[in-house]
Amino acid sequence: MSSNAVIVRKKITTLDKIRKYYLKGEDSVTLNEKQNEIRIRVYKAWNLLINYHSKEQAMSVIMTEYGCSRAQSYRYVSDSMSVFGNPIANQKEAEKYLMGEDLIKSQQRSIKNKDEAAYLKAAALRIKLGGFDKDTLQNFDPEKLKAQTYILKVHPSVLKSIESRSDGGSLDFNDLDTEDVDYQEVNDEEDEEE
Repeated sequence: MSSNAVIVRKKITTLDKIRKYYLKGEDSVTLNEKQNEIRIRVYKAWNLLINYHSKEQAMSVIMTEYGCSRAQSYRYVSDSMSVFGNPIANQKEAEKYLMGEDLIKSQQRSIKNKDEAAYLKAAALRIKLGGFDKDTLQNFDPEKLKAQTYILKVHPSVLKSIESRSDGGSLDFNDLDTEDVDYQEVNDEEDEEE
């Protein structure tokens, strides 16, 4: 490391200390009285969220219980999701996963019972649940998969090296004495318009 290196030290915030408190245990960090009060409020906000309160309801309870402003209660709710995760999104993802598992079991039962209609219905539901029925390939361009022809102009010494390997052997282009040059892509459509 050179002597000119700059070391940037990020200030450790209260939220960083609260994260460390929950990740590494109470003994890993010392919280002052104010930080511990914030920790309890953040935990309360998260506890409300995991008990099926909306963000708005959680904010209302925090404002009433602790007498803080709407903006501060919003920060407690946001901080709780930053520390513990978003229980609403996690719950939805977990339910989606469990439904998928049930559909797999349903497909297995239908194969065992030789019930093709039930199998196809479970497969259709798995496709819908997984989002495979939606057009997720909006940016897919099949033209990019077509074979392309490139015209390269090479130095005569490179050309000799390529021709010497015309026996089917491999050619390591990294060993050749080459340099990068500027280039411009040419579209057939542009050529036709001109």
